[in-house]
Amino acid sequence: MFFTLTLSKAIHNTESFPNRHTKERQTESPVTEPTRDRIDFKSLTAEYRPVLDRVEKAIEERFHSDVAMIPKVSGYLIGGGGKRIRPLLTIVSARLAGYAGGEREVDLSVVAEYIHAATLLHDDVVDDADLRRGAASANVAFGNQASVLVGDFLFAKSFDMMSDDGDIRIIKAMARATTCLAEGEVLQLVNTCNLDTFESEYLDTIYRKTGALMEACCRVGGLMGNADAATVEGLGSYGASIGIAFQLVDDVLDWLGDQKVWGKPIGADLAEGKITLPLIRALAAANEDERGRIGAAIDADTVDEETVADITAILQKYDTLGQTMRLAHEYVDRAKRGLAALPQSRHLDTLLGIADYIVQRDV
Repeated sequence: MFFTLTLSKAIHNTESFPNRHTKERQTESPVTEPTRDRIDFKSLTAEYRPVLDRVEKAIEERFHSDVAMIPKVSGYLIGGGGKRIRPLLTIVSARLAGYAGGEREVDLSVVAEYIHAATLLHDDVVDDADLRRGAASANVAFGNQASVLVGDFLFAKSFDMMSDDGDIRIIKAMARATTCLAEGEVLQLVNTCNLDTFESEYLDTIYRKTGALMEACCRVGGLMGNADAATVEGLGSYGASIGIAFQLVDDVLDWLGDQKVWGKPIGADLAEGKITLPLIRALAAANEDERGRIGAAIDADTVDEETVADITAILQKYDTLGQTMRLAHEYVDRAKRGLAALPQSRHLDTLLGIADYIVQRDV
């Protein structure tokens, strides 16, 4: 039930931003964002580096199997890098809630990363992706069948580890998040190439695909520290909101990111028929010719650089990339409000800094 409640809190009050029914032309402007102090992610998370190093080691150890393909595919994907945002959220939330440190935070951080890695393996198969973090995706390197089955292994392994931990509250939180992830993937599939996707549908989808697991990580941290219900709820609200913000930033980076840094082709969402927020708002504002060009690009079997540039120009004309970034900042501010009742601490400062980093990152 708490996922439904948090989702309702996470996606309400978006009326101040033009929705898909708004036909008023937006003034052309570059992507802008509210002024925030630049976050040095390495410095922000330095205190947690020792435990994150233990998590990294455990990630590699726990996917061991006598079936040789499993560690090969798992290691290929997980060894490809990343900020380990989900383990970090788990650890920092636990410390904020009073957890003194130990093996549980390592084990449950591995659970979070395995669930995330499993979704990436499945996503790349569904999307027929070629690149992940600048290298060939696992489905290209090992084939679709291996990617799907190793993803299944990682899901199963994460629940095996949670059963060893034995806290039914944590098992339920992660089970609900995993259910949401699967539902989000199906929702995205259903709306592939659907030019009439509603903004509310899209926000629901990205909550399920991204927000739900970050919410669960923060809740699990609170539960590890035996926090009271209000604190766990506040942490969950924070996680859900930064998860939505994270995906909104991804929506923008897909159009404006540096491919070498971003690690996948610019315009990949367009090529995969994904109707993201910049497109939803552009379709609402576009004239008939522009809407036709967007539709043709979405339906095309392949998308070249010229087409990506043409659709990007339409998005910039109506400022939908800027609108998407501003909405991401709104969700970050909402995330911070979820923590407003918590006492001041360095761990709280870290969560606030992570929220700001979410909208400053370029990868």
